[in-house]
Amino acid sequence: MAGTEPIRMSVRGKTVSELFLNCLRGMAEVMKPTVLTASARAQKVTQALRVEAVDLNTLLVEFLSEIIGLSDINNLIFTHVTFKDIGDDFLEGDISGVPAGEIDREIKAVSYQDVDIRRNPKSGFYETTLVFEV
Repeated sequence: MAGTEPIRMSVRGKTVSELFLNCLRGMAEVMKPTVLTASARAQKVTQALRVEAVDLNTLLVEFLSEIIGLSDINNLIFTHVTFKDIGDDFLEGDISGVPAGEIDREIKAVSYQDVDIRRNPKSGFYETTLVFEV
């Protein structure tokens, strides 16, 4: 559908790892709103993932972009990540997903424009905004 407005999403987490996981789950919900409840019953597929970038903001976008590509190639919606290691410019872990079936909304890209990971001094949570091009 041409001319579809981008989807904006505010995301937060207690840790950087939790923020990245919540971003992944948010993206999965955009693709298929019922996927998180359905994934509890579905057979999961897991694969290793390593992503490198110049900084934490770029790392988040590269991480989500890699998952979009893997989702397309494997017809999966990834709903979980277990990090083995994560730093300001790299992450390593295992992602798991479920067969996609029909995807409700295809995400073409994650925009760099509003990604600005900051720790909220009042709540202590890490926060950012994501913009998905659909």
